[in-house]
Amino acid sequence: MQSAANNDLGLELRQHGGEDADDVPSQENACMLRVCGGTVIAPGSQYSESKSMANPWVWASITLATAIVAAVAVRPTSCTNLPKCMASYKESSYLYNAFAATGLGTVFLHELASLLLSYRSVQQAEGLIRDLSKMLLPSALLCITFAVLFAENMILYASSTPWYAHSASLGQSSQDGTLVYTIFYVEWLINVPILLTLAGYCALELPLDVVARPIVVTNVYIIAAWSCYFISNAAARWSMVALSFAMYAWASYDMAQWVVRFLRDNPESRSDLYLRPCLAILLIVIFGIYGIVFLCRLSGTVTTLTERLFYTFMDIGSKLIVSMVFTGVRSSEYHALLLDMLVNTNTVFQREAHSRNDFGDTSGA
Repeated sequence: MQSAANNDLGLELRQHGGEDADDVPSQENACMLRVCGGTVIAPGSQYSESKSMANPWVWASITLATAIVAAVAVRPTSCTNLPKCMASYKESSYLYNAFAATGLGTVFLHELASLLLSYRSVQQAEGLIRDLSKMLLPSALLCITFAVLFAENMILYASSTPWYAHSASLGQSSQDGTLVYTIFYVEWLINVPILLTLAGYCALELPLDVVARPIVVTNVYIIAAWSCYFISNAAARWSMVALSFAMYAWASYDMAQWVVRFLRDNPESRSDLYLRPCLAILLIVIFGIYGIVFLCRLSGTVTTLTERLFYTFMDIGSKLIVSMVFTGVRSSEYHALLLDMLVNTNTVFQREAHSRNDFGDTSGA
């Protein structure tokens, strides 16, 4: 009864009270505010967002500053300036990148079509349920991710020179002059924050300031790992490698705490309760596998061709897995939304209204 009274009061204020209507809470609004980190947060609570670290532009600024410092410190040599590196580039085939780009283009168009159709549906209900547009954020972020991957593979296939790569300088004759695909690291600096945002902010419904630290730490250790290829001193190089893996452990611990917090705050049974945390755990495992391949490449155990093949298809596979996970999450969200709307709808009034519309209201005759 209290819920029905609150809903009736909210409807009346929206009709007559103007802006004050937004101050009236309803169960529908509370439910939708949980989508993509929109959990209702009390002012001053431990979950309240810091305006600094909750800003993605701050993450981008820290990443850019770190990249500039690293580039100035190691001074990498472009692959186009070394004959040995150019010879290695000309011996490689990039035809499979064209096939990869074709598949990615198809996936991107599918995700974009889904986003546009969802946007049209949301527009019709936006006035009824507050913050409904937040449900579109995962699709929008996935579109950006697939677009970046498509551009990366098209660059690898269509470029006549390896302007996107540098030459390794490890102080070892067998490794010096080999290709370092900087384009992969640039793609990770864009897409990894998106994946972590999807895992923490959208799937686990955490505030952005909680998600921020693992994102920044991950981007910093990606740059540190890239710089290892241009440090000729072995002790300094392996110290940087150790630092990179220590930062990976730090970020992974924070991501594990996301899962612990989510399961603690959501003890009730939900169809997607265990699907959401799986994304964060999966990303920890995937990033660890990337680290193993990085170590093998740095030590000369795998060739640059094997490294490029792995990075290309692992990049695509990981994003497709994230997309599939969010297909399940979105399906569960729509199901929960429909249930909430049914529970909070005055069905008796609607039956009466439909009856009058169908058979005519003769009271005024």
